[in-house]
Amino acid sequence: METRELSYFLAVAEELHFGRAAGRLGIAQPPLSRAIQKLERRLGVRLFERAGGRVTLTEAGRVLAREAVTALEAVAAAERRTRRAGPAVPGLVVAMKPGGDGGLLPAILAAYAELPEAVEVEVVLCAMGERARLLRDGTADVAFLHTPHEPPRS
Repeated sequence: METRELSYFLAVAEELHFGRAAGRLGIAQPPLSRAIQKLERRLGVRLFERAGGRVTLTEAGRVLAREAVTALEAVAAAERRTRRAGPAVPGLVVAMKPGGDGGLLPAILAAYAELPEAVEVEVVLCAMGERARLLRDGTADVAFLHTPHEPPRS
């Protein structure tokens, strides 16, 4: 599957209306309908029930909706990580809650900065739940997570 197809599918799944989904995507409705039909043929399942002007997700459509979100988030994270790896001056982004270092981080970062191979470190302070999201989406390289409250989920 292509990311474009997943994006098209998700727009229809979220709108439950081909016209609104096409408008949201900035394309005409016929090509969107054809793309969804092609995806259904290739997968060998119906993703939507279309009856009486109503559009609903089938069980297969509900499964793909969940999986498509995960897949598109992973692709976006890969793109962000790749772009962040490209600059001539590398850096490290650490996500943590305020005070989550027990006051140890300034001394650790100062000692690290003395190393010849040290890179610039940016510390992002954020609320619970945000740290795992920043790690998953590629915004942060490292996060201080506290279980069982913040599973990193992939």
